[in-house]
Amino acid sequence: MAKINVVLRKEDLDPSFLSDKIAVVIDVLFATSSIVSALGQGACDVYPAINRQCALEIARTLRQDSYVLAGESHLRNLDGFSGYSPLALSRQPLQGRSLVYATTNGTVALRQAEGARHVYAAALLNAPAIVRQLRSHAGQTLVLLCSGSAGRVNLEDLYLAGYLIHALMEGAATDTWQLGDTCHIALAVYRQYQSPEHCLRQSQLGQLLTSGPLDEEVSYSAQVGFIDIVPRLQGHRVWAA
Repeated sequence: MAKINVVLRKEDLDPSFLSDKIAVVIDVLFATSSIVSALGQGACDVYPAINRQCALEIARTLRQDSYVLAGESHLRNLDGFSGYSPLALSRQPLQGRSLVYATTNGTVALRQAEGARHVYAAALLNAPAIVRQLRSHAGQTLVLLCSGSAGRVNLEDLYLAGYLIHALMEGAATDTWQLGDTCHIALAVYRQYQSPEHCLRQSQLGQLLTSGPLDEEVSYSAQVGFIDIVPRLQGHRVWAA
């Protein structure tokens, strides 16, 4: 029987474990939400980078004026880069351009997952679309990779993992997937909250963000199914499958 596994933080991932599996990378606040939003507003693709230097190296391989550089390191905007959050990116000229994007956690997790058979980027914004895509992989083992935050487990990432598991199990045959222990942890988190926004605002990272200028970004990222796309990583780029 195929399994669903939840990896609680990117630091717990053994990349070799993914070789024959379907990986779903989650970083709700904000990397995967920003990637989904950027593709939804017309970016042709996203190049996830592990840090500023990697992003600059990627940019040098692209045609001038064909890309937007954006990113953060430990919630600080990278010098010379555009803002990293979904609404900040919506103010950039992304239509028809590539986004070269570096973050502390989510883009690192995406690069760690490159060895999987298929790699998708999931946010609350596109969660129903991800569920539909994952149903097409019935019989294959799924790994839901929560990015976490600099080595810590993030409540909001676990919430989304729980949402995905709950939605996948609804109406599915009882022998479709076997759930690992961390799946039950994610399901318990999902069932605890009345709404996605409640969870995001209760999380440690959410509280930090909503105490500053990013309150609206948190509300935006809590919208389930707002954007109907499935971002897929192929090679070193993410595109809307």
